[in-house]
Amino acid sequence: MRRVLRTLRCSFWLGWQIESNWADALTFAVYSLLRPLGTALILAGMYWAVARSAARPGAFAVFYIGNAFHEYVVRGVIGMGWIVVEEREEYETLRYVYASPIGMLTYLWGRSTTKFVLASLSVVLMLAMGWWLGVRWEWGAVRWPELVVALLLGFTATLFLGFLVAGWALVLPRVAISVNEGVGVALYLLCGVIFPIDLMPRALQALSLCLPFTYWYEAMRRFLLGHGASAMLSRWSDFRLLAMLGATTLLLAAVSRWGYFALERRARREGRLDQATLF
Repeated sequence: MRRVLRTLRCSFWLGWQIESNWADALTFAVYSLLRPLGTALILAGMYWAVARSAARPGAFAVFYIGNAFHEYVVRGVIGMGWIVVEEREEYETLRYVYASPIGMLTYLWGRSTTKFVLASLSVVLMLAMGWWLGVRWEWGAVRWPELVVALLLGFTATLFLGFLVAGWALVLPRVAISVNEGVGVALYLLCGVIFPIDLMPRALQALSLCLPFTYWYEAMRRFLLGHGASAMLSRWSDFRLLAMLGATTLLLAAVSRWGYFALERRARREGRLDQATLF
């Protein structure tokens, strides 16, 4: 256990160095602050330009909260796929990570903590900016126990889906970048981030209800703002919503664990671990 914790700490430190080594400390700090604030202003501009006149009251807050917490998926899931791309394509060190005693899974876990720290900073800044833009809630009405449970389940789902995306990146060297970005866009459209899932065709609604992120975004809105985005899910009790979030997270975790190791074995057989294809 001590060795695992030491490995995670070293992987986090390495991830932090890689994330911030392109600029000096001041420039990186300014970028880390301006990126989420710029995203918040872009979201506000999109809403006010397109939907403000026709939207129901509170629609902007629902839209904004979903986008804020989707930052974890963008940083975590897509970021873990990018770790594989960086190690193989840019640094050409992927084979050495596999040859080390820690193993790739532990290394990915440690590197992903850097992504989650940066995502958390972005979410906090976006929520703070949202308060200035009118996205507000009553602090006394926030249901903290349910909110914390939903947040932890969402983190778990994000982490395990990141492992699965990293596994696909191992076996798809030429299209790994497209797969990484495509997953983020698909979840953005399917899970109710940009519009309620009620507006989608029934087949896509059924697919959306199989994904834990649909319940995660709805839970974060409900427990923070007091209401969600979906009329269908609003009829569900808090217990049912959290139960479905937990069940789909467990299912995703099982599928992702099996899928990652299956894809890793395939990558070993096909010699994908040391193929640099971009340069």
